[in-house]
Amino acid sequence: MLYVAVLARRASPRLLAYAVPVVILLPLAWEVVVDFQFATSCREGYHFWIPVVEYIWYIQYAIFPF
Repeated sequence: MLYVAVLARRASPRLLAYAVPVVILLPLAWEVVVDFQFATSCREGYHFWIPVVEYIWYIQYAIFPF
């Protein structure tokens, strides 16, 4: 819809240039969150997330010590 408005010269091309990365990055961010939750919930999760999960655990233990 914004593309049509830019073609009709009712919206600035700069607005389209700012909107496109947001439309691309929001689903990517959602995928990272879902992938992280899935990988950390499975015991045989992806090895890529292990350092990240350990770092988050250390932060949680620093904030909420036993």
